[in-house]
Amino acid sequence: MRLISKDANIKRILYQKGFDEKDILEFEKEANSIILRFDDVKNPSRFIQLLSNLGYFTISNGSMCFATTSLNSLEKTRCVLAEEGIQCSFDVDLTISQRYLLAKDKKLSLLKTNVMGIINVTPDSFYEGSRVQVEKVTQRALQMIQDGADVLDIGGESTRPFSEPVPEEEELKRVIPAIEAIREVDKNIPISIDTYKSRVAQKAIEAGADIINDISGGTFDKEMFYVAAHYNVPIVIMHIKGTPKDMQKNPYYEDVIEEILQFFEQRIEQALKAGVKLENIILDPGIGFGKRLEDNLEILRRCEEFKVLGRPILIGASRKSVIGHVLGNLPPEERLEGTLAISVICAQKKIEFVRVHDVKENKRAILMTQAIFQS
Repeated sequence: MRLISKDANIKRILYQKGFDEKDILEFEKEANSIILRFDDVKNPSRFIQLLSNLGYFTISNGSMCFATTSLNSLEKTRCVLAEEGIQCSFDVDLTISQRYLLAKDKKLSLLKTNVMGIINVTPDSFYEGSRVQVEKVTQRALQMIQDGADVLDIGGESTRPFSEPVPEEEELKRVIPAIEAIREVDKNIPISIDTYKSRVAQKAIEAGADIINDISGGTFDKEMFYVAAHYNVPIVIMHIKGTPKDMQKNPYYEDVIEEILQFFEQRIEQALKAGVKLENIILDPGIGFGKRLEDNLEILRRCEEFKVLGRPILIGASRKSVIGHVLGNLPPEERLEGTLAISVICAQKKIEFVRVHDVKENKRAILMTQAIFQS
């Protein structure tokens, strides 16, 4: 079973899945606040009748069914479907039951949108404003903390499109002194290490990092999940198609949300087998990592659907090319307003983490959004 965002283009989804045009128009007209998709339904006619009795409007195409209803009917549905052996594991309001994330001895609330500040100890990251020399790391870190950062994300290798990998020793030379320098001036700020190399992650944790942020979701280095399990630290599992060097060479998705969900399910299973605790997993759909413009926009429009897996979500879209394309081919230096719009959307959708270059501006936009919707 899948939950479909009320912001989704349901007509396009149904067309992609081969539904009859008459059914599509009728479903779109009836679409309510909850839209569910069921795959591999064994007895569609009986299943449709079951859902209809619960107040759903339902259509089917072979073994695939789409159903829509109001929030009020969902709790009863959960119980009835459970009796039929169909699990509904998501919460009605799409927030996860876990209230905080424990990163070593540091607590991060999952009841708000946390701001992760980007610090790139690199000479070639796509946005020049994010590049920091090691000797200036503490100054940048303290400013971000003052501006309201909830996490600092330290990276020593650019993973922009078409970038070349950095040797492990060079990456270590960049990130370890940066982490140690930040720890000297602040013991409490959670630090994440942005790397796909398990040895870099290990050394970073030993130097003071609290979270692993792996753009490959543990696929580039099979030891990464074991490192996260051994040190009992949270890990961000990101979706990527290809590698940074080739990920933007004609990427294609039949259904980008479904493909990412399947990737997350597989990676969560592998992480758990390696000993990673479920409560230590964060999911990132990977804006810009092997995605077309339309894929990135679809992910942003429907990002809360990934919560069906019961884990907090991280969105990293700050100053990325999707913003530049939408706003008329703007360079990274002129993409702040577009980034703020995305952070506001994430706060509305109760996304738990946003990874950004401009902490103060994004933090203020998020706080204002949360105040409006929680008042």
